[in-house]
Amino acid sequence: MNREISAPLARTARLLDLVPFLNTHQGIALKELAQHFGVSTQQMSADLTTLWMCGLPGYSPLELMDLEFESGYVTISNAETLSRPRTITFQEGVALLLGLDLIATSIPEERQDLLSAVASLSDKLTKLLGAPIKLSVVTATSSSVIEAISKALQENMGLRIRYHSIYNDQLSQRVIAPLDIYDSNNHQYLRAYCFTARDYREFRIDRIESAEIEAIPQPLESPKSSSDKIDFSVTVQSPSRDVAERFAIFDFSLGARAQLSSYSRQWIQRSVMASGNTVILETPSEIRSEISQKAQLLLDRYKAE
Repeated sequence: MNREISAPLARTARLLDLVPFLNTHQGIALKELAQHFGVSTQQMSADLTTLWMCGLPGYSPLELMDLEFESGYVTISNAETLSRPRTITFQEGVALLLGLDLIATSIPEERQDLLSAVASLSDKLTKLLGAPIKLSVVTATSSSVIEAISKALQENMGLRIRYHSIYNDQLSQRVIAPLDIYDSNNHQYLRAYCFTARDYREFRIDRIESAEIEAIPQPLESPKSSSDKIDFSVTVQSPSRDVAERFAIFDFSLGARAQLSSYSRQWIQRSVMASGNTVILETPSEIRSEISQKAQLLLDRYKAE
């Protein structure tokens, strides 16, 4: 036998309305109740059965709502505290306000209709919560950057970006062909082919300071071979979690030696220097010399002061 089933969102809204309605219409006939909400008696019976298993946290028989409808008439007990089921807490309201602010930062400036709607809803929520100040969240990523990336992905276009690299702590201008976006460790990354490096790269989006649409040459070159990697080795002088995580060393006992590789010469230098005396760079010798020169320069500056 076919059953008439309500859409999930419509049923959820109806369930939220049922509790306060029943609390003020005790003993209403099941048939009349179904007609009031515009559903069949079979659907209403299913809704009441669902409500039977709702209540306050703890959800034992003492906290669950007490419904009776087998006689064809519906009564509800101990539902006074749920007479206003759509009231939100202050914490929930704050979460909604911050979410609206994030949405507003991603809306293009030309969509004033959407920006006005978000601002109007935020004002109403602020007054409802009685918040003393307007709540806002500042995103590290520019909305213009997000908009440019989205457009480039949709239209298969390139981007000219200004990027802050953590490896060498420098700003660089790059022309890239965006491929896709993914999330990792609470950050968004952009996979792209970089025409500046002539290789595939991953860019953390919050470190892209500006992005402009630009035509890109075709075809894309193939990735560089593994021979472009820089092989290096370190010896562990003081085992620590920091050393294990920075260099991905699994055997970080005293005196352990690890053979590693990286595409970035600057990353090797900065990582070894940041580790202090916990590791010793064994090879390559030219990077050892560069680190020694930089360390001596820092010591000379301290002496000068």
